[in-house]
Parts: sequence; C-alpha cells; structure tokens
Amino acid sequence: MHQAIGIIEIKGLASAITVADTMAKVANIQIVDTEKAKGFGWITVKVEGDVAAVNAALEAGEQTAIASDSFIAKKVIPRPGEEIFTVFWPKEEIVPEEPELIVEIEEVAEPKTPVEATCNLCHDPLCPRIKGDPRQDCIHFEEEK
Repeated sequence: MHQAIGIIEIKGLASAITVADTMAKVANIQIVDTEKAKGFGWITVKVEGDVAAVNAALEAGEQTAIASDSFIAKKVIPRPGEEIFTVFWPKEEIVPEEPELIVEIEEVAEPKTPVEATCNLCHDPLCPRIKGDPRQDCIHFEEEK
C-alpha cells in the first residue's frame, strides 16, 4: 500500500531534472514518473513514499525550483485510494517477448553491367544532361527545387 504521493510541476525539462535529483537526495522517496504537460513546457514529477519523506522532498524541490524561477505547483496526497493508481499511474503490462524467427533469403545476383552516369546532379544514367550543361537540362531539375 502506498503511504503518500507527491506531485510537483516545473517549467522546463532541465529544471525538472534538477528538482527530481534534489528530491531524491533529500528524502527516502521513489520517483515514479515524469510527465510532459501539453503546452507551456511544464513537466510533472510524481513521487511516492512516507508522508513525511514526500513532504520533505516536495519542500526541497519547491525551494530548488523557486531558485531557478521555474516552480508552478505542488501537491501531497497522504494515504491515496487505490483508484488513483489505476487512473494516474497505470501499470504497464510486461508482455514476454516471443523469439523472432530469422529467415535468411539468398538473393540470386544478376550480372549487372555498370552504367556510367553522365549527369553529376542526379547521377541518373537516363538523364541526357552532361557535366557542364545547364542545370535546367537535367530531367530531375524540378524535383531538386
């Protein structure tokens, strides 16, 4: 059972990483997830642990974020209901990987006669342009624009 969860919102990824590092060093908490908000460059850092540890971690994270002018909001939820975790912290099911079958197909090499490209722009042997001619003479001139 989870004793407390904490959520802190920060402006910017670099600030969020710094805040998460500070919180992890200050208290015995577990960083559960980081989530990018839609718009404004906000990052939400989610942590869990004992109520006191989560409070201490969020206070330290808030002070670090205020120092870099990136603090948005924080919230501690002591003794959250299990429904919170099914909605906001869905557990990803680990599906065992099936072994891949590797099929090697031998290709029969057809004898190829080397065709020298005359156009140094498109290197297409069918292009009538010769090196030194105007670029407009290349059959791929419109595609290169």
